[in-house]
Amino acid sequence: MTLEEGRFNHELIKNPKRPGLRMQVQVSHEDDREFTVEVTGEDYSLAEIVHHELLDEKNVTFAGVLPPHPLIKKLVMKVRAQRIKPEKAFLGSLERAEATSRDLLEAVTKALNGGSE
Repeated sequence: MTLEEGRFNHELIKNPKRPGLRMQVQVSHEDDREFTVEVTGEDYSLAEIVHHELLDEKNVTFAGVLPPHPLIKKLVMKVRAQRIKPEKAFLGSLERAEATSRDLLEAVTKALNGGSE
């Protein structure tokens, strides 16, 4: 995909576990080493979880979350990487964030059930 073809990519995601809520994702590429992800319809906390995982990736040279406007639910995350495509680093960070969240859910559920599953 060329820079012009992939300049903006929009996708509307429906979450089956949260009917009625929709997340719109827009991806734009600055160049081969940097891209921006804009997510509309989600809380700022989601971006901070992914941001934390991106900072643990050794090939990521910059990962940032722009502060949101108080009236607009729009997250903006920028990723810059070397020796790896920033998209790959971002997807890996999403997978680690999902695994960590799942582990947390299991641990809390176990604790609330008195230590038994």
